[in-house]
Amino acid sequence: MKLWPKESNPMRALSAEISIAAFDDKINSDSLEAYEDKAATLISAMAVAMVAWDRIRNGKEPVPYAMELTHAENILYMMTGKKPDPEVAKVLDICLILHADHTFNASTFACREVASTQADMYAGVLAGLAALSGPLHGGANEKAMNMMDELKNEADIKSWIKNKLTKKEKIYGMGHAVYKTYDPRATILKKLLETLSAKTGQSELYNLCSSVEDIAVKVLSEKGKDTIKPNIDFYSGTVYKMMGFPHDLFTPLFAVSRIAGWCAHIIEERFGLAQEKPSLYRPAAEYVGNYCGLVGCEYNAKSE
Repeated sequence: MKLWPKESNPMRALSAEISIAAFDDKINSDSLEAYEDKAATLISAMAVAMVAWDRIRNGKEPVPYAMELTHAENILYMMTGKKPDPEVAKVLDICLILHADHTFNASTFACREVASTQADMYAGVLAGLAALSGPLHGGANEKAMNMMDELKNEADIKSWIKNKLTKKEKIYGMGHAVYKTYDPRATILKKLLETLSAKTGQSELYNLCSSVEDIAVKVLSEKGKDTIKPNIDFYSGTVYKMMGFPHDLFTPLFAVSRIAGWCAHIIEERFGLAQEKPSLYRPAAEYVGNYCGLVGCEYNAKSE
């Protein structure tokens, strides 16, 4: 990793590292035991790779994993080289659980679609990483945090939000494809953020988030969009920022959490559903474009 370009995006670095991790002695083993071993390796490797790359790109030596620490404690320890505060590590642990799995989201479906071809677990996880890297999926928490940074010096938050909506621009962290009410994960994160802000002396950031939420929900309600409430991305980026993570590690942290869910889905796809569905995902498609212009085509658009 020390030979890679230091400006490489952390998500691309994660993908490269997982590709390298695929050179294991059980890569071609199709047993359930081998897949569970690969899952354990990937859950650990994803976290180690993320923090190692962050240190390397900043000219620092990677910090070895400490066996006596928990998974969450190790992530914080390997980032800084200092033993983390147990309460802060507990908050991170809860974040990892909240992000671990969430139905057939884009990245999870990508994992399962690849796994349905009977490609190996590493290939499925790489597909998940690729899907997660998109700003409409994993990048939303980073954009929500960038929005908070923008609003720090904003005198009239209500006008700013109204202006965004008038321009049909997104208020990142608001609304969800599934939930038409408050994202239950965001409810937990908001409480964690309040606790973390008091502990780290960053109450101003928590107050800003609460204020933006209250104003945004009120403005959206006035516009007849009362089903749009905060989702997990609204608060997760702020939680990570308070822990000292740079913005461009928010999506990799999502991957560090979601890897557990991805592996579980791949294992289920490979071993749990083989007798209940076709082995290969192949969605049906119907072409609805214009057939005119094709060689030998007798289709007449005027007759339709």
